[in-house]
Amino acid sequence: MNILPINKIIVASFAFALTHWKKIIEISILPVAVSLPFLFILPQMFELMEVAFQGGDITTVTLPDNLMLYLVLFLYGYVNVSINIYRLVILGPQSVSIKTPIVNLSQIARFVGLTLMVGFVTTVPVMLTGIGFLQLIIYFLIIPVTLNFINIAIGEPSKYKWQLNFVTQANLFLLQAIIPALIGMIASILFSSIGLPEMFEWSVKVIVFYWSVINLALCYQLIQAHKD
Repeated sequence: MNILPINKIIVASFAFALTHWKKIIEISILPVAVSLPFLFILPQMFELMEVAFQGGDITTVTLPDNLMLYLVLFLYGYVNVSINIYRLVILGPQSVSIKTPIVNLSQIARFVGLTLMVGFVTTVPVMLTGIGFLQLIIYFLIIPVTLNFINIAIGEPSKYKWQLNFVTQANLFLLQAIIPALIGMIASILFSSIGLPEMFEWSVKVIVFYWSVINLALCYQLIQAHKD
């Protein structure tokens, strides 16, 4: 049985964002502020990555002395806004505020640990084998584990056996991996073809990020309600 109807979740996630846009902006102020130093050096980071992929001399690329500090601040901003949005969806507007940033070190460590684990599991096999499609297969297999981001955000213990049927897991995979990737790809091709600045492409990526976080929380709600 399908408990994650894709069309309804897409509509519901956008409706939620439109209804709570003021609160979303409020809880994004601090994360955006602490992320700005890293965002400003992204062009240099992309240059470094391009040189590295082409086998060039990376020492020719100059990076700021405070790179690690900027990266830590960006990571904190990402964790902060993600946890607060998950809490907003699951626990309601009263649970989040600009005055209550995430300072629970255990919660932050669990969130970052899960993020790194998902990234490691999905990228290392591709790096070792050179088979790009393997990343999608692995991500499909571990996609239920990403529901633990919400458990971490609301202070619940993590669980690694969600017992989702194939259709539900496939729809969760489509909502969290395939659809966001397709939107980003289409936006990139479209904006490049008509000559729009890169800022427009990044705006779409930001919107897709917020949408993905909201719809993962909505999927979590439906899955938990079905089990109850």
